[in-house]
Amino acid sequence: MEMDLKNSVALITGATGNIGRAICEALGREGVTVIATDIMSAPATPMGSEYRQLDVTSENAWQDLIAAVRADHRRLDILINNAGIAPMDRLQDMSLADWRRCQTINVDGIFLGLKHAIDLMCETGPKRRGGSSIINIASGAADKPAAFSSAYCTSKAAVRMLTRTAAVEFGKLGYPVRVNSVHPGVVRSQMFDAIVERYSEITGGTPVDELHAAIKAGHPLGRYVEPEEVADVVVFLASGAARYVHGDALHIDGGYAAG
Repeated sequence: MEMDLKNSVALITGATGNIGRAICEALGREGVTVIATDIMSAPATPMGSEYRQLDVTSENAWQDLIAAVRADHRRLDILINNAGIAPMDRLQDMSLADWRRCQTINVDGIFLGLKHAIDLMCETGPKRRGGSSIINIASGAADKPAAFSSAYCTSKAAVRMLTRTAAVEFGKLGYPVRVNSVHPGVVRSQMFDAIVERYSEITGGTPVDELHAAIKAGHPLGRYVEPEEVADVVVFLASGAARYVHGDALHIDGGYAAG
């Protein structure tokens, strides 16, 4: 299957996490110019073709970034909205500030990316098979609730609906831009290790090993998702091979959502 991604330009948010790095590497292998972004001023190790600091919750920052991409590259073929956080707490103990921060990063950050990248991506779309591609990283949490994750689950369900709404709207307007969401199950990552440790604290010290075993058992294929498996699906959606995939939610979860 020909991915035809060579010479494309991609922008990814939340690039320094496990999933973000895997996506940067996978796209780089396909000959894509990868503009990696994250909240930190500079990553500890080089990544992507170039790195830019981005606070996804800042509209001014998004405007400045897209203007820079236009000036430097004159195109944007692929946008991957990957930045996100996952606060864990009992609902009655979660502060309103933490709740709002989760929605702001996980949902508003994607809204701002869509809003400010779409014009440049519409200009690029006619130049490539299947048009430009926007990929929003959601989660299996958009489909199945989990205790102590009210803010996160709510935000990811919103990402799914935002993706669907954008897909319908872009089609109505005739934009040459596809938009889809990717829904990983539990990904082996530093973020999830922190989530399990916090879950243990909330439940009064449930052994971390027991929690990991129970969570893996909830996936029909019996293991966590590898970051590279998420990246492979992102590469597919970014390419012309997915030229008629629009408004969809692709699950990479070993059957978790089906259970």
